[in-house]
Amino acid sequence: MKKILLLLLVSFPALVGAQCLIDFSQTQPGIYPDTMPVGYVNQAYNEDITFVLPLDTMGFDFTNFEIVSISLPVGLSWQCNNSANGCNYNPQVNQYGCVNVYGTPLLAGQYQVDVAVLADLTVAQGVPTTLSVYMEILPNNVPVSNNGFSMLGAAGCAPQTVAFTNNNPGLLGYSWDFGNGNLSTLENPSPQVYSTPGTYVVNYEAWAVLDTIDLYTLTGVTINSMSGYGGGFPSYDDADAYYILYENGSVFSQSGIIANTNPPVSWTTNVILNPANVYTIEIWESDAGEILFGADDYIGIHTLNLAGCNGCAAGSSNINYSIAYQQILPSPAVVSVDTVYVSGYPAVPSIAFDSLTSTLSTTAVGGSLQWYVNGGSISGATNQTHNVTMSGNYHVISINSNGCVSYSDTVLAVYCSPTFVPVVEMNTAGNLIVTNAGNYDVQWYVNNSILAADTFEIAIPIVPGDYTVVLTDEYGCEYTSAPTGVNVGISEETAFTWRIYPNPATDFVYVDVQGTEVDRIEVVDLSGRVVISVDEVAEMKNKLDLQTVSSGTYLVRLLQKGRVMSQTMIVQK
Repeated sequence: MKKILLLLLVSFPALVGAQCLIDFSQTQPGIYPDTMPVGYVNQAYNEDITFVLPLDTMGFDFTNFEIVSISLPVGLSWQCNNSANGCNYNPQVNQYGCVNVYGTPLLAGQYQVDVAVLADLTVAQGVPTTLSVYMEILPNNVPVSNNGFSMLGAAGCAPQTVAFTNNNPGLLGYSWDFGNGNLSTLENPSPQVYSTPGTYVVNYEAWAVLDTIDLYTLTGVTINSMSGYGGGFPSYDDADAYYILYENGSVFSQSGIIANTNPPVSWTTNVILNPANVYTIEIWESDAGEILFGADDYIGIHTLNLAGCNGCAAGSSNINYSIAYQQILPSPAVVSVDTVYVSGYPAVPSIAFDSLTSTLSTTAVGGSLQWYVNGGSISGATNQTHNVTMSGNYHVISINSNGCVSYSDTVLAVYCSPTFVPVVEMNTAGNLIVTNAGNYDVQWYVNNSILAADTFEIAIPIVPGDYTVVLTDEYGCEYTSAPTGVNVGISEETAFTWRIYPNPATDFVYVDVQGTEVDRIEVVDLSGRVVISVDEVAEMKNKLDLQTVSSGTYLVRLLQKGRVMSQTMIVQK
């Protein structure tokens, strides 16, 4: 039996499947749309798929289609519009159906989506069919943005590359601190790589003006020594020192008196100086409260140097003073802070297959799991164990809460179904047909003896007996049909010799019959259709014209008194 049109229905909504809508404008059997829209990681996706079912194939009516499963990217599920009836559809009643596939994809990649369907015909039931389409899930490309900058790839798995876009182009200055040890003053910095899992704070500043302010601050004054009335200090009376600071000749600041203390004496100050002005400092010794000595004693003056000075003279005194310099930048026009999140990976899962129970198991714990067969995800297979119902190459992925994925090795799991049985039917021409051969290798037997040349889906009995067919899949599983009794054929007593040549043939073939008379020679294609029939058969050489016969494999059969004998012929044009 040829493969029957299978229905593919795929799509994605957010939390739960919704009732899909059928596109009744489609009239030809098929799936609409036939190309799946692109999805994005961590973004909800929702798509309705309409299918129009075929009514028949090879002359047999379809009576039911059952959607068994759809393999989807991780995070997606599906729901048909006839779920109450087990997603069974009878095209003789209604050719239309639809599916809503929903969820949030977790893993970027290109996927082969396989839809498994069981088709029932008037002559066979449960014929498995698979149709594959491709879809693409792209990384989440929604930028994270603030008033200063945007980030593409702000959350991901190590190593994570983040691209930055300046939201304030054309300003005079920028400062970037990416949190990974890298700094930049570029308007548009290069992408940054974050190799280690963690949380990274990104700081951004932008300036509309760049004029700076030079700030000078008088931070301290020390009088090392001084002399006055009666000579230097110490003298018969302790000093009472102070200073007066002038700006452009006017008193700007004055210290307090350090009374009854001989130099050195010091003051800690915080006096802002304007570099455009001239500053002088006078040193004094106070006579306040000392009536015998009268007014305060002027010691000397010094013009300040903005670089500061140690051991400078101010009259008869020696002084130190310190001036701090700081360049003040203008306030930024824009200040923004945002965060890059880089995650690690779950432990690599290991898997094992128990052939006795046909069960796969994994050591992975925590997070989410998804089983795959032959590269396609298995719908609903998200547990630590998975019961195998088809042979194939299996692996499992483990996904943590941050969407980072680890892959297991691949294991071949062979499953030979205990319930699958080849179905053999006899058509009106007396030929045997296996109706559910699918992709299996075919071998016919009669009375448990192999018919070496009979490896097609159709067999033409040549001797009476019990006919069986063995179907073998690519993994070596064998399935044997129930015997079908056939009474026609050529008995050993009436057997004769004959041959066909050349084989392969092109425009003609000779059928050489010896030892008996034959009623008719027929050339039959593998569907059972007679393409050549000759009633006047010579006892020896019969030439058949093949000019109207297409290239392919045919059966040449001789008919004698209701009995049949056949050989395989290849026609090559």
